[in-house]
Amino acid sequence: MNRFIPLLFFFVLPFFMGCEKAPALFSESDGLYFGTTDGNIYYSFAKYPRKLIDTIQIPVNVFGNASATDRSISIENVKSGDFNAIEGQHFKLISNVVMPANTYKTMVPVIVYRTPDLESSTVQFKLKIDKNAGFPGDGITNQQSVTVNLAYIQQPATWGTFTGLPFAGYSTNFGTWTRTKYKLILDALYDPEKGEAITEFPIGNRFAGQHPILYDQYVIMVRNYIRTNYPGNYGGSGAVLRDPDANNQPIQVGPANY
Repeated sequence: MNRFIPLLFFFVLPFFMGCEKAPALFSESDGLYFGTTDGNIYYSFAKYPRKLIDTIQIPVNVFGNASATDRSISIENVKSGDFNAIEGQHFKLISNVVMPANTYKTMVPVIVYRTPDLESSTVQFKLKIDKNAGFPGDGITNQQSVTVNLAYIQQPATWGTFTGLPFAGYSTNFGTWTRTKYKLILDALYDPEKGEAITEFPIGNRFAGQHPILYDQYVIMVRNYIRTNYPGNYGGSGAVLRDPDANNQPIQVGPANY
């Protein structure tokens, strides 16, 4: 009789296996999340010195499925004492932004304004994704908000000091950073075809061969710009541009006089 047990087991096992309940698949309502790496966006009008108004594009992604129809995106300005930007003065949210049909990502436009206070300080505002009928889900929790840092004339983090190693701040290059000098540099390094100016110098060494040759060309461009537009700064006859932040000295670069 025992010889029939394996055969019986062979037929009975599939029966029980067929009766097992199929595991439930993970299911969640569609949501949104910002596609930024660290929750911050930095924008400086210094790169676009001819602009008084611009539009930044903030990436937003779908957490879930694409839809056959457009879906509205709801973005809210988080009002808090931690954020000093004023809606309507420093920035403006665009209404009726949508996630296009059959897509998983889009850009949310936000208008930003160059205001006088940006010459001396940076302002911040925080945007948050709100749930709505099209996106009722939670999305990715830690990417539900983004902080926008808006600036104009602020010292680049990579500038360095007058005698230090970073390229821009070294005495034989641009020297000590001041607002007046930086504005002059932005004008000198402005590319009208691109509508942009050079605003940053990656941390580099002041020694020859230890920084890109292009940086030396930047210094020459600024020096030539000063000689052409403010010949009095180098002892010639003509206009002089003095720096109120440096005892009204005439601005010189490469080498810098302060």
